[in-house]
Amino acid sequence: MTIKECKFYNMQVNLIKNGKIYAERAAIRNVWQKDNNTFLDIYLYRLNKSYVFDSGFIHDITDNSREKYYKDVGKFVSDFYAICQTTSVPTQSPNSDNAIFSSIKDDLIILRFLSEVLKNKKDIKDKIIREYIRSTVKSAQKLSDRYLDEYINSITPDSKEFYEAVSNLKSKMPKQAEELLRNGIKLCLSDGYLEYYERMYLADLIEALRSYGLSLSSDII
Repeated sequence: MTIKECKFYNMQVNLIKNGKIYAERAAIRNVWQKDNNTFLDIYLYRLNKSYVFDSGFIHDITDNSREKYYKDVGKFVSDFYAICQTTSVPTQSPNSDNAIFSSIKDDLIILRFLSEVLKNKKDIKDKIIREYIRSTVKSAQKLSDRYLDEYINSITPDSKEFYEAVSNLKSKMPKQAEELLRNGIKLCLSDGYLEYYERMYLADLIEALRSYGLSLSSDII
């Protein structure tokens, strides 16, 4: 998918919720299709936050800048692609196109594994990983929480994949390794304490980083 920078900032989107229509001033950041459904990444100014909506929950759209009204969301989608498309129309959610995250693929496997060691998934853990992605991948800074959560939750590594990812960290710069480790520790401490298995996997991660010749700050180990 190669959609150039193209955002519809001055929009009114009427959303359907519990049979009622709610008007929102919004920016529509992206549109894609998956499993014959159409999704829109919409930034709501009132809430100062982005959400992903199935087109079935959108009653109508008004583009105030272009003075154009869309009763049929499909027609807006066509216009969106006509204006923003540079090559081909995306056929799947951008979350499933992981090229944007390729530089931290191993990092995310490690962090996701550490977040799931005790099988006590918490929202704070997803938040920590989201913040890591945004601080590490510049092009991910404007992606919505829901967008990132969908991708994060699609990563379900086992211990074998964890150790394979750890073995791929040899080319990490010391600062990158430290930031990864800091976030791994933060994940494990998000419950308030370190359990035995969390300590074990963190110890293996630290030992591996040291064996690769990466010097780590004393304040995090």
